[in-house]
Amino acid sequence: MPTFPHVHETKPIVCSGCTTQCGLVAHVRDGRVTEVRGDHDHPLSRGYICPKGKDAPSLAADPRRLLKPLRRSGPRGAGKWEEIGWNEALDEIAARISSITTQHGRRALAYSYGTFRGGDWGIGERFMNRFGSANSCGQDKICYGPLALAETLTYGVGPTVFTPPVAGVTQCIVVWGMRPSASAPLLWRAIREAQRAGARLIVIDPQQTDEARRADHWLQVRPGGDTALAVALLKLLVGSPHLDPDFIARETTGFEALKAHLAAQDLSALVTACGVPADDLSRLATMLGTIRPAVIHAGNGLCQGGRSALQLGRAIACLIGLTGNAGVPGGHALGGPPRDLRANGEMFDADLLPEEARRERLGAEHLPFLGSGYTELDEVLAQHWHGRRHLLSWIATAHEPTLWRAIETGDPYPVRALVVQNHNPLGANPDADAVARALASEQLELSVVHDLFMTPTAHLADFVLPAAHWLEKPWFSFGIGFVGAFGDFVGAAEAAVPPPGEARSDYAFWRDLGRRLGQADAWPDQEQQFYDSCVAEAGLTFSALSGRTGPVFGAEARRPGNESESVSAKAYATRDGRIALYSDWLHERAQPPLPTPLESALDGVADAWPHVLTTGGRQIEAFHQNAQHMARFRRKKPHPVARLSLDTARELGIAAGDWIEIETPVGRVRQCALPVASLAPGVVEADRWWYPEGIDDAADPFGLRATNINFCTSGAPEDCDPVMGTWLMRGIPCRVTRLENGPGNE
Repeated sequence: MPTFPHVHETKPIVCSGCTTQCGLVAHVRDGRVTEVRGDHDHPLSRGYICPKGKDAPSLAADPRRLLKPLRRSGPRGAGKWEEIGWNEALDEIAARISSITTQHGRRALAYSYGTFRGGDWGIGERFMNRFGSANSCGQDKICYGPLALAETLTYGVGPTVFTPPVAGVTQCIVVWGMRPSASAPLLWRAIREAQRAGARLIVIDPQQTDEARRADHWLQVRPGGDTALAVALLKLLVGSPHLDPDFIARETTGFEALKAHLAAQDLSALVTACGVPADDLSRLATMLGTIRPAVIHAGNGLCQGGRSALQLGRAIACLIGLTGNAGVPGGHALGGPPRDLRANGEMFDADLLPEEARRERLGAEHLPFLGSGYTELDEVLAQHWHGRRHLLSWIATAHEPTLWRAIETGDPYPVRALVVQNHNPLGANPDADAVARALASEQLELSVVHDLFMTPTAHLADFVLPAAHWLEKPWFSFGIGFVGAFGDFVGAAEAAVPPPGEARSDYAFWRDLGRRLGQADAWPDQEQQFYDSCVAEAGLTFSALSGRTGPVFGAEARRPGNESESVSAKAYATRDGRIALYSDWLHERAQPPLPTPLESALDGVADAWPHVLTTGGRQIEAFHQNAQHMARFRRKKPHPVARLSLDTARELGIAAGDWIEIETPVGRVRQCALPVASLAPGVVEADRWWYPEGIDDAADPFGLRATNINFCTSGAPEDCDPVMGTWLMRGIPCRVTRLENGPGNE
């Protein structure tokens, strides 16, 4: 037989292993990615690559990956499947959606998607808007949503906390509730460069992270105490001589109301609540008042505190605004949306969603931002930001904990069909027991999962469909996927290789389902053609963008002849064009218009629980639940770990490697103990779900009930933020007990 030489080529690609989106070079042999390396020609990442990028080929080639569509052939959760063709599967799915929504209305269909997995992340929202259901659920409530909304209410744009410091210009950097060395490595590189150029670095975190060890000052806040800390800083700052009265009179509204409000706050109570000595708070307030320009990098740790999440974001936005660090070189960039690119909700046809459907969105009946409050705020923003609409659609998704209640109980109305894409709610959502009941409920007439692997959520589905890995999809981004919060910015790249087997992209799934359900003219054959329509107004094409190394931004990302500069940084996108220290929008919705710590129901039982739990700390080897089953990861981290202070471990007789039980008022799980010197006494930091390959327990095949910390977190309404619904994952009362042995998997 004739032999052929192996075909080897290199392709420039962009990593979607997290939201950082580094430029990489894929080495491809015989249609398979064999290796990826950092692209030194990429203007932003400049050759950087982390373990997620290096391990991407291994994850894509994992033998456990789904490669054929499956239909359930036994009871839910029994693990009995039959192979089925894509056309047959989609025909049946479309017919069942049509039948269900004819009987129960279009709101009976819900869509739940995870965090960034490439340019077509969340593309199902476009189908849902055209279909007429507002029940798309994202992870925005715990992923920058509260910070973005808080900043928008204060100065009309957000999130700005991603703004990198400028070496030699930025003089003060605060890293708060964030581990950029693991979650945003390019930002961490910029922080270190600015620090070497003379900037002061302050880290606020319950744990002495690597960032804290490199900081000039570390404030060890108590988990759940961040809002009290932020309000204390505001109180000290407003009472100091460091603010510019002319700036405040000219650029802000509500200062006197804020001053009176803060005067009534008890500083000693705030100090007790946050756990940081008053002298340290006073020192930081003085630094923020006198060292400028400054940037406050607020992370997802501040978006997961439940009831006070938005109030915390508002306090931080007021700190940024009062100190004159919004819209200045070296401070927070107010980039706003792109002018000629169809990003955010425009990309997903949010205008086609009827207003009455938006008012029926799950959670809108008790969370004002998700309903009519969104529409009013959208009008204000459009007037300022060159007519662009639906800038906040990405954080106005339905409330996922409310979705599980609606499926199980029919409250506020029945949801009978669910599509889950690149997401495992059973591992990721709070009160995982409620999620499990909903997914197993007979009230759920149709459950479809489109993913890379057989997740616990997929295990309970009716159809499991194989998804394309990001190496196998065209990349397209307005900053972070479709979220265009970085001004005139867009990038694109072709896929490294085509999908294996019968795996399909997110776009292809919705295209083919949409064509069966009345959207035949809305979905071009190829993703690249759809992306062309998103950049056509700027005179660009996907092909031209993907032929470059790195994104285009500024004038290159605008239509020819549109040389207008960005909206003035001093014309804030608020009702009166000034920084709103007092929020009329919140006041009109019976919410505190000035930054105020709010208590959750669990705060009332804290005295009965001796410890406090925080969860979700980022590790650079994995992106949320992605990659925990990979061999290299598991050699380094074989079990989920609960870190606790040396004093607490000594008091309870716990040694490194012991298995412990963590119990909260919501539930209990087991993890492997690691006593550390970096946590305060009484604090427990627990890993997320760890066993996608399962453990030796037929009743708990994925080890969820054994070790998933989200059986201990809360999505109850009384523990969620009352404006947008952020659920409670940090600062939870708990107790720890030593166990004799672990859950298995030895």
